[in-house]
Amino acid sequence: MQKSSTIKTRGDKNYFRLLLPHANINLFPVFLKSWILLLALYFTAVTPGDAATRENADTDEVVMVVNNREITGNEFIRLWKKNNQLTEPQPIDEYLSQFINFHLKVAHARDQGIHLEESFIKELKGYRQQLARPYMTEPVKEDKLVKEAWERWQYDVNASHILVRLNPGYSPEDTLVAWEKAMDLRERVIEGESFERVARATSDDPSAKLNSGNLGYFTVFQMVYTFETAVYNAVPGELSKPVRTPFGYHIIRLNDIRESRGEILTSHIMAGFNRYEEDEAKTAIDGLYEKLQAGFSFEMLAREHSTDINTAGAGGRLPWFGAGRIIPEFETAAFALENPGDISEPVRTPYGWHIIRLEDKRGIPPLEEVRDELAERVRNSGDRRSRLLRSALVEKLKTEWDFSLNRQALEAFYHIVDDRVFDGNWSLPASYPLNQVLFRVRGSEVTQRDFADFITRNAYKRRPWPIDEYVYSLYEEFEASWLIGHEEDNLEDRHPEFRLLMQEYKDGMLLFEVTDREIWLRALNDSAALAAFHEENRHDYMWDTRISATIFTTTERRVARRTERRARISQWFGCLDDYWVIDRLNRGEDEPVVTLERGVFSSGDDQATDMVEWEADVIGKTREDDRYRIVLVHEVLDPEPKTLDEARGEILADFQDHLEKEWIEKLHERYNVVVYEEVLNDVVNRQN
Repeated sequence: MQKSSTIKTRGDKNYFRLLLPHANINLFPVFLKSWILLLALYFTAVTPGDAATRENADTDEVVMVVNNREITGNEFIRLWKKNNQLTEPQPIDEYLSQFINFHLKVAHARDQGIHLEESFIKELKGYRQQLARPYMTEPVKEDKLVKEAWERWQYDVNASHILVRLNPGYSPEDTLVAWEKAMDLRERVIEGESFERVARATSDDPSAKLNSGNLGYFTVFQMVYTFETAVYNAVPGELSKPVRTPFGYHIIRLNDIRESRGEILTSHIMAGFNRYEEDEAKTAIDGLYEKLQAGFSFEMLAREHSTDINTAGAGGRLPWFGAGRIIPEFETAAFALENPGDISEPVRTPYGWHIIRLEDKRGIPPLEEVRDELAERVRNSGDRRSRLLRSALVEKLKTEWDFSLNRQALEAFYHIVDDRVFDGNWSLPASYPLNQVLFRVRGSEVTQRDFADFITRNAYKRRPWPIDEYVYSLYEEFEASWLIGHEEDNLEDRHPEFRLLMQEYKDGMLLFEVTDREIWLRALNDSAALAAFHEENRHDYMWDTRISATIFTTTERRVARRTERRARISQWFGCLDDYWVIDRLNRGEDEPVVTLERGVFSSGDDQATDMVEWEADVIGKTREDDRYRIVLVHEVLDPEPKTLDEARGEILADFQDHLEKEWIEKLHERYNVVVYEEVLNDVVNRQN
């Protein structure tokens, strides 16, 4: 049976309280959008297909209609469960009230056309790209690469290399020449010539002139994947055959492998120098080291004297780092420190002299703790690791989309494309219609012309290749890009949980924008309405009884007695102010021996004022640790309303609540709300 209802709110703030229960609605303009992004990152950890939709596939009955928008039990239960996971379970009627108010606000946002605004569409697209990421992967291959990365992370490796550079735009002939040169260099080392000498004399890595090809210790993700793999698969002391990377060919020697020392957190004080100032820097760092030995604060000395402007303001604090992440001299000295708080003697690096303090150490975390972090790094590595993952995704999509290639249509391009493509000015000859289907997927066909347009867009000046190899390499990229784009465009149809998640985000963003315009901006900008609200409710914002008083503070007992005597004199004569009390006591001192604070104090504002009798002209004295505090009470102030400036934050919050209450009432009057109570109760009961 259909039943129409207008459901009143019960202290409703807004729908986002369901997901962020402890948030103050009045702070939402400051952080809501960043919270939406945080929620996006939370959901990217959900494996596609694991969402509540799958569990509640039988709850697609319509349970309510809000402004002609049908809402299924699936959508309602999904959000109700999420709410009950993040906060104390709510009674269904209270949750229902907030749920309806949320959809009323979203309906109003749509009526205003916010969802059609260019800025809104652009921002939603950005969130969609993030939410789509866990769907755009091949989980078996990703898990294998993640596990491999974690296992390599357990070890630090030390390797040397000789590089034969292969520049972009290389031809097969270039490749052969580079490979043969690398083999010749390898043979020289095998025949007895020093690896270090050959590296210094021949390597195309400029740093080899200084380090003889030794790259020091490093770990996973610090080198391109192909190089990293060759090192982790090597036998210490043996010489590799040429290893191809985007930089060229490498002859690699694994020098050492050790268990990872983990990561450390350090702070440092630096005295930088150039070639003319090293003596001055050494003198400065030695002086700072002596002060540290004498008990001076490390943070204070770093802030005041460190020449590292990036860390000085933070007391010298550096980010966490492990092997290969910082210059070797610094790394060696830092890892030599054993216990948090230990301080090194001055350490020289090419950038200056440093004093290092160990703050903390940590080992390599268990795989399950860092799985998501490593998966993100695998996806974004930008080298062969991510390309392997992309290739695995493409193969998966080919199977799922029933992909079929017309190889004859592809091979036609071997005759159509000519050497002009290597000058960047190839275009499709008018005599070729290119209307054959190049490949098919379920529901779509891609023609030769689509591929020809891709070739034209991606042609640039480069050294010639064999046409068939070049065309096929372009085709592989075209095929992968098309399939991945097609999959991403169809995520909502292929994954119901993704469709619901996107709807949540779209509605959440609409809520933010419409609430910003209807409540937050109005409350901030309508000063006359805010003042009128305050005037009408000013007795709701009252000061309790307060005192006007002066607090004198000193660390010396003798000075405290003299301060109290002078305070009484100023009280007796009336014409002497507070500064007369301390003027003579501080005269001739390098630092003041007594200070004062004058103001109006409420109960709880200050321990000293709370401990004295609240009566005009009373003088009281307290002792707090090593401080003596003398309180001179000038006047007792009766309760009175706070001014708008004195209680602006509290008044603004209540004014926003007032505006929202009025707004919700208008929305209930404007839009229809129909709740199918019997269906809703049945859906809820099936979940219990």
